[in-house]
Amino acid sequence: MQILVHCIQKNSDDFKEINEYIKMSSKWADIKDINKFNSQIAKAQSLSKQNAHVAYDNVYMPCANGFCIGLDEKGDELDSPQFADLLKDNQKISFFIGGAYGLSSEFKSKMNRLVSLSRLTLAHKIAKLMLFEQIFRGLCINANHPYHK
Repeated sequence: MQILVHCIQKNSDDFKEINEYIKMSSKWADIKDINKFNSQIAKAQSLSKQNAHVAYDNVYMPCANGFCIGLDEKGDELDSPQFADLLKDNQKISFFIGGAYGLSSEFKSKMNRLVSLSRLTLAHKIAKLMLFEQIFRGLCINANHPYHK
């Protein structure tokens, strides 16, 4: 199984805990943390939300393959067993975390699922840490590993 986490984040220096979750998950899945921030996105974000969404879509659309899950504050709120179910029966899963302006409506319409980690707006580092922890927890649930208990 391959799990790709795509993010638009200006500073890609993540918590070391994210790498720990990737390492702990490696017995069940190949997980990649992919930052898509670039100069076009930086420029577009300074102009308008619409320009930012176009820039986000330009880098995200080619990556929208496999079972695609967009993170969105208005997405489905799931408990950990329901999140674990998302990871079952999919050989390739792509998660997408929006930039400063979230994900565009057009991009969200291409997703297989929209999921909310919280109704709160979260900093990228916090959202990513929560996502990687839930991925690890979900993989543990699916493997009947005691971490979830």
